[in-house]
Amino acid sequence: MPELFSFIKDPFVSMLEASVQLIPGIEKSTVLYFDVNTNAIRCKNIHHKQQPQVNEFVIMDNLLSQKLRKKRFQFQWMRSDQLPFETIEKEQKQLNIFDETANVVLALAFQNEHDSQSDLLFLYLGRNLSSFGLSNSSNTLTTSEKNIIGTLAYNSFKLQLKKNQSDKTTLFYVNRQIKNLQQQNEQLQSEIDQLKRGAHQNMVNLCHSHLQQLSEEYQIHFSLDKSALKKLEHFNGSLEQLKSTLTHAAQMALNMQYGTAQTNIVLKAWDIQFDTFSTVTESPNEPGIQERYQKTYLLLEKLENAARRVINNQDRLTSENVGSACPTPISAPAISDALKNHQKKAIILLNQFPDRWPTLRNEFRPVRNLLLNQQAV
Repeated sequence: MPELFSFIKDPFVSMLEASVQLIPGIEKSTVLYFDVNTNAIRCKNIHHKQQPQVNEFVIMDNLLSQKLRKKRFQFQWMRSDQLPFETIEKEQKQLNIFDETANVVLALAFQNEHDSQSDLLFLYLGRNLSSFGLSNSSNTLTTSEKNIIGTLAYNSFKLQLKKNQSDKTTLFYVNRQIKNLQQQNEQLQSEIDQLKRGAHQNMVNLCHSHLQQLSEEYQIHFSLDKSALKKLEHFNGSLEQLKSTLTHAAQMALNMQYGTAQTNIVLKAWDIQFDTFSTVTESPNEPGIQERYQKTYLLLEKLENAARRVINNQDRLTSENVGSACPTPISAPAISDALKNHQKKAIILLNQFPDRWPTLRNEFRPVRNLLLNQQAV
């Protein structure tokens, strides 16, 4: 289960918890330190022989606490009655050389960068080596051994504090970098959304412009309703394919209104059929067919649309009339030359898509001749 990083906790709470693992035989650990968050001196401890739980309690002697925090040392062995949070009755007696054995509390001092005084960790040890896992040792700790223990303990906890601070700094920069990336991503997404809105508006303007041309051509007003505009948001073809789609939709709607006196036709979503511009799919027997046949496909599309316009205008379906009905008018000889140049590819496409270009294959003589010549061969 995911948990908080250990260094996110109060660093001295982490030290208390770590002392359980570092010196499992000690009685308890206590910290006296300046808390930046509360701007106050705090005191907490943990009893190792009970269920490890960090407790906070009131400092009994504030003056002694301040005096201890002002001292400059790395470690010092003390008696428990010298501490500001112990209520042991102090005996008035003169110390002698043997009183060193009563100093069983190891005080470790670490400079606090905020108030320039010392934060203190107190480790309550025994008089012998049993606190270090040597349960059969009853030898009293010597001064030399205490110095070694003090140095090792100080360096161990100092390293933990330094590592915690280093990890905090690293996490701070990692989080800042992630936040910057998130902001950049949000900005890019906003720009993409803005570009999409701009592209959609451009497409809407193009649709209105093309429908205006169709309106002038067929002498009837074409427009798009909201459902059609919504559907066109998903259009991902070329501009020519968009125009072809709108032309197909307008022609079909116009056919549906034949015999009525309508002067306005509103195209709806169901009038817009994207499959009317489907590109030629690649055939297993004709590698690269999509690119090779694209121009021929567009030629047939253009002639089919023009032929439908001619029929809708109730004119004769001749090459001259079809050429005049093209978006860019062309002559009848130009149509003949184009079909001659695309003859083989046009026949392949007409056979591959038997349901496409019905007007050309059934009613437009130049294309009908292509199919008849194929059958004769």
